[in-house]
Amino acid sequence: MLTKLVFKNVGKSMQDYTVYFFTLVFGVSIFYMFNSIYAQQDIMVVTEILTDSMIALRKILSVISVFVAVILGFLIVYANSFFIRRRKKEMGIYMTLGMSKGKISAILVFETFLMGLLALIAGLIIGVFGSQFMSVFTAKIFEADMTAYKFIFSPDAAVKSILYFAVIFLTVIIFNTIAVSKYKLIDLIYGGRKNESLKIRSTKLSVLVFLVSIVFLGTAYALVLKNGIININRIFLWSIILGTAGSLLFFFSLSGILTKLVQSNKKLYYKNLTMFVTRQLTSKINTNFISISVVSIVLLLVIGIFSTGYSMKNILTADLKETAPYDVSFYGDGKGNYKTIYESLPLSIKGIDAISHEYSIYRGDLHYKDFPVDYSSLSFDIGKRGLDFVMFSDYQKFLEMQGMEKTDLPGNGYFIIASGDVYQHIAQQFLDRNVTISLGGKTLQPKGEVQNIKLSNSDSGITFVVNDGFSETLNKSPDQVLNMICKTGEGSKELQENLNQYSNSEDYQEKGFWYYSSREEIYASSLAMKAIISFLAIYLGIVFMVACAAILAIQQLAQASDNKERYALLRKLGAEKKMLDRALFVQILCYFLLPFILGIVHSIVGLTAVNNVMMAFERVNVMDSVFIPALFIVLIYGVYFGLTYIGCKHILRRDQY
Repeated sequence: MLTKLVFKNVGKSMQDYTVYFFTLVFGVSIFYMFNSIYAQQDIMVVTEILTDSMIALRKILSVISVFVAVILGFLIVYANSFFIRRRKKEMGIYMTLGMSKGKISAILVFETFLMGLLALIAGLIIGVFGSQFMSVFTAKIFEADMTAYKFIFSPDAAVKSILYFAVIFLTVIIFNTIAVSKYKLIDLIYGGRKNESLKIRSTKLSVLVFLVSIVFLGTAYALVLKNGIININRIFLWSIILGTAGSLLFFFSLSGILTKLVQSNKKLYYKNLTMFVTRQLTSKINTNFISISVVSIVLLLVIGIFSTGYSMKNILTADLKETAPYDVSFYGDGKGNYKTIYESLPLSIKGIDAISHEYSIYRGDLHYKDFPVDYSSLSFDIGKRGLDFVMFSDYQKFLEMQGMEKTDLPGNGYFIIASGDVYQHIAQQFLDRNVTISLGGKTLQPKGEVQNIKLSNSDSGITFVVNDGFSETLNKSPDQVLNMICKTGEGSKELQENLNQYSNSEDYQEKGFWYYSSREEIYASSLAMKAIISFLAIYLGIVFMVACAAILAIQQLAQASDNKERYALLRKLGAEKKMLDRALFVQILCYFLLPFILGIVHSIVGLTAVNNVMMAFERVNVMDSVFIPALFIVLIYGVYFGLTYIGCKHILRRDQY
């Protein structure tokens, strides 16, 4: 008897709550796919550095998966509470017919177990096949060879998925049992008739609160754009506080303003079921303004991390030669047992057929604060930093090694080299304002244009080029840098192999330099960083996106259950089914769009701040990478909107409105 009832209820629930089941399946599949990334290593040919990176990625994803499981667990419990409330009348009938609370709890336990089992099986099947496509994406991120591709299954990811979701559903079962034990018969019988009450706020109060929210949001946006997102200070904290408060006040006041705006247009207000839709929508916003505000803020995070993570694919891999123009750069100070860095290198490295050049970086007593230049575009204080100088003969060698045309420098002039867009903006001001530099009793004028040349693989900043005669004027203990460019690709590979052997040998402890930076290691580190950030951004972005859309969907499904009698009454009063469907469609669409629109506004400001930081460190424009993440977000949001509309319509039509 109970088993038959359980299967019947599950079949009915599948139709009513497609959103819930879809979320469960989607959650399991995503959980499996991202936890199976390490298993995909078996079908890729990657370097030792990238292998270590995949191990690090696996560990990070394992930790993040705990956080993801908590989010999904909260979402499932949250959804379940709505569905229990929707079935109060059903459980009241069971009790009226003599069924004990223990048996009712048993029914819910079996239903939850069966639905969870079906979702787990379906999610794992989709996840296993989805992970095959994930392998292609992973290989693209790591730029790995997939000639050894084969179908893969990760037992570790499957066990982890089963274990985590078993704990989640066990929590749901415990929650349901406790909830049923506290219910009284009268509450169950009349539970379906208790709806939210619409609290009509005065128009003046709503307008006042709305204006305050706009001021709060505008101030928060201005603070973020001015302060940036790197400087975690009082200004940043105030921008977060004002932004959160502004979002809450915005939706708190929206129900009163929205009602008044629609009522002001009599033709619209009395057209079809606009009056009914407005009341339904404002009632739900009035009740759930906190959760809607949270959704709009989380959407900011979703769009932000999606776009930022997706844009990371452009870092370094687009033009490695520009980022790391030398096969290897050695850094030291010319002190110790060796006169030069090159002299300290082993024969295995010096013997490789390569072009090499060692130069000095001089620092005098001049600081950036001594010059009339605006440094506000930087996210840090550069004023106390000293100016870096290189000699003109070294500059000529840089041009030669990088295949550029040589030039002349007048005796009373200086060139400016700037690596990075933000530094080029600062350097350009020296030219535009004709800033002079005093060295050795001479006044030097800026000449030529700002040169975008990297002096070494790790170079980032501004360097001033002066004639060789000023080397005596500047400090006597300059830093030393040695650059090497191999003449052949085979030579580059041999150099990296010899560097690896040298760095692991005992002789490396007696090296005549601080550290080295090779092109291959920069490239591998870039791929690793890109992969980790991209995977985390996509993983968390999907989970947050699903959570936002599911919360809105569940709230609308709950309202549809609560308002069955209202829709039935409208049908009795002569409203056509098409009119009722259109009213339901508009209501759900507006409920989904309102937090989405505010979230987009938040994101535009947030991405602008992120873009300023990204442009400062790398030539990566986040705004250029917004389209694909935005398309994916709209797709998920649209799917949940469609499922919600279909689910609500099914609930109402089953009761023959």
